[in-house]
Amino acid sequence: MKKIFFALIIFTIGFAGKTMAQRGGFDPAQMKARQIEQLKSSNLNLTDVQMDSIVSINMDMMQQMRGMRDLSPDERMSKMKELNDLRMKRWTSALNNDKALAQKVEDFYEQQRKQRMQNRGQQ
Repeated sequence: MKKIFFALIIFTIGFAGKTMAQRGGFDPAQMKARQIEQLKSSNLNLTDVQMDSIVSINMDMMQQMRGMRDLSPDERMSKMKELNDLRMKRWTSALNNDKALAQKVEDFYEQQRKQRMQNRGQQ
């Protein structure tokens, strides 16, 4: 279930990115810098190389998810699950095959998603 929510986060980020790009406000470099700052302020204790790898993987996954807009909801969910599994494998590899740390990264992003949802509910 967590993976589905995480997939929805990434899909939402991708959708928001496209929307901002259409308005001329989307800057991938700025988004990458913002994600790195979030990871730096986390308690994950990642190296700069690890943070850069995590964010690069996220950006790549967002690009792949953008191509899923024309799929049916069932196809999209299936593809998102595949991409989430791939992301976790890539994170694990980037984190020196530390599955526990990769899970902490996923938990971190899940917590970020929950905070964004709470902030949206308060507006």
